[in-house]
Parts: sequence; structure tokens; C-alpha cells
Amino acid sequence: MNSLQTKPVYLIAASVFNHAGTECADLHGPVRAAQPLDFAPDHLAYPVTVPRLPTTVFDRKIQRSVEPQGARLLYCAGQLAGALNDLHLPGERVALMAAIPEVDGPSSCWEAVQAIAEQPDALLAQLFAYTPPLHALMMLNSSVMAYVAEALHCRGPMGGFCSQGNAGVDALIEAFEHIAGGRADAGVVVSSSPNLSPALYLRDSTEQPALPAPDRYGEGAACLLLTSCTPTHGALRIAGFARGYSACPERSNAVAHKVIQQALSREKVGLRDVAHVVAAPDTPFLRLLLADTQATLHSSRPMTGDLGASALLTEIALTLHDQRDGYTLLLNHSRAGHWGAVLLAKEAMEKQA
Repeated sequence: MNSLQTKPVYLIAASVFNHAGTECADLHGPVRAAQPLDFAPDHLAYPVTVPRLPTTVFDRKIQRSVEPQGARLLYCAGQLAGALNDLHLPGERVALMAAIPEVDGPSSCWEAVQAIAEQPDALLAQLFAYTPPLHALMMLNSSVMAYVAEALHCRGPMGGFCSQGNAGVDALIEAFEHIAGGRADAGVVVSSSPNLSPALYLRDSTEQPALPAPDRYGEGAACLLLTSCTPTHGALRIAGFARGYSACPERSNAVAHKVIQQALSREKVGLRDVAHVVAAPDTPFLRLLLADTQATLHSSRPMTGDLGASALLTEIALTLHDQRDGYTLLLNHSRAGHWGAVLLAKEAMEKQA
């Protein structure tokens, strides 16, 4: 029997950090102008300053030992410490899952991109020349995870995922499965966007097929708190999810349709039952995919830019904040061909049914 049918899992708290602000409500504020990247003026971005970590949660020395993407992740994780403590769970029953950026391997100096552009035939050699050892990247991500686990007392199942925007879907599903399967009573899902570095430029400049227009990049982070404990108010139930992949653009529409139907089928509802849809404006085949629904469409992308691994979790956090009636379907699509869908249900609606 599917775990979604045996133990409900609720989203009870969330935190965000991005160009719009440090509160979910800031994502409803005025759209701010994007800024040209220093190393690629033809690309626009929504950068952020490095946040100050809450000293009530993290040791002061950690602020000096993590780089920006790690600091963003830790800041958001720290905002959930109070809500997690309120559950009064032993650390062994709290899972920790992370969506980690994958494009910060190359050096952040502009010379790295220039070298590759000048010697395209030696692309692989140049890439490795400007890439730190793999174990160094693993240690960086592991240390940030360790800081979160120690500060929030997460001693249950732990895992990290890395695949552009789809990492957020993977981390959320993994946390859900641990809770629904009885291996944890709560789960913290943390994420951060890539740093704004030439690595982003390198990824898009070598994209095949080429992107129709440069992305507006963003920096930010988002964290979610899931639990099987019955919520008292203001929670959303995770009603469905699905993911799919195809490297062939011609099959992307079919894959997206299948992912949506799988996410809805877990709840035994159809697209016409969905009241709200969250998807980036440039999502492929969006109008075709939503032809059978009158749902309202929303996206925070114009406020934040592309947040990569944090994009979906940021939208989920805003959905929790808004507390809109009915079902909300969130879609995610990555450049590489990944599709992800998450269906959320407002718990108050279910109790009244």
C-alpha cells in the first residue's frame, strides 16, 4: 500500500530568504529591478547579501566558516528551530534532507569562463583545471549539513540531493517517505540556490539546445518542516507528488502530463479539482498542460529570479503562508529535462468535509 494512504504528512512551518526579503509575505511585495551580473552584463540577477546567522541557534564561529550559499541555508534552517522544538520529539525521530546546488564546482573567477571560451576544444581539461577537488565540495556540503543537524538536533535519517531545480523535489519526497514509512516523526528539508558566479554562465552558454533567453538568476534559500503529528492549525497536507525525466525535448510534454496525472492520482482527483497552480512563467507547454483547469496561476519567479534547488521549496513555503482554500498544484521543470509536481491540500478544508 502506498505510504500516502497510510500516514498523512503535514507541512507546518517554513522559512525563506531571497531578494524579496526574509518573510514569505515579502513575496507579495513590489517587483524590484534585476541587476546586471558583474562578470556577464547581459545577464540579469537578483543577488542577496550574506545573512547573519541567529546566534541563539548557531555558534558565532560558524558565520566565518561557511561560504554564502551555506550561510543562506543555515539562516533559513535557524528560523525553524522554534517550530521544531515545539514538537517535543527526540532527535532520533527527526530526519534531515537537503537540496544542494550543483554548479559551484568551477572557480568563481571570470578567468575560468574566459579560458574555456578561448579554448573550446579543451573544454574538459579547462573545466578540471578550474574545479576544486571533488572531496572538497563534498566536505563543504557535509559540514553545512552537520551544522544544521547539530543545531536543530536532527539525528534521524539524513540525505542530500543535487540536480538543479529537481533537487528540491527529491529532498521533499525523501523526507516524506521517511515520515510516512514510520522511520521519522518529522523532517527538516533545507535548500539553497547556487552562488551567482561564472559557473552559471558556463552552464547556460554550453546548454544544448541553447536557451531562448538568458535566465534572471537569483540567490536565496528555503526550508520546510514536515511532520506526521496532527497539526492544530495552519497546516497543509502533502496530498501527492511525482517526478519524471526526459532528455528529449520532443517528449517533454508527454512526461509533464504523466507527472501531473501521477501527482493527482494519489489523491484521486483531477486537474479540474485544483484551485491554484504554481509554475514559472517560462515552464514549457504551460498553457497546454493547464487547458483542463480554471485554476489561478501564480509564480514568485519575477520577485526572486531562478533559485535553482530552492525554487520549488520557496513556492511551497509561500503556499503555506497564503493558506488558500482547495488544492494547490506546484510544478517544477529543470533545463536538463526533469519534471516535478507536488499537490498540497489545506487541512482546514479536509476537516470540514
